[in-house]
Amino acid sequence: MQIEIYFSHSFVSVNSTMYKIKDSSYKPEIIQSSAKKVKDMIDKGWKLSHAIKTSQSAQLESFNFLLIFEK
Repeated sequence: MQIEIYFSHSFVSVNSTMYKIKDSSYKPEIIQSSAKKVKDMIDKGWKLSHAIKTSQSAQLESFNFLLIFEK
């Protein structure tokens, strides 16, 4: 099983933009050049297995999520 982890600033649909997370022992980072749509991953056979909200706010501009895909 393959696993990919992405971050989305505003995950509201399959057309939301997300960014790959670079794993680091010090601090994870967002790879800005890796921007893609959630739909792109689904079209390539990936399954969205978890969507983890990263903030407490219910405001639309605060819908930050970690998105975990499996294949």
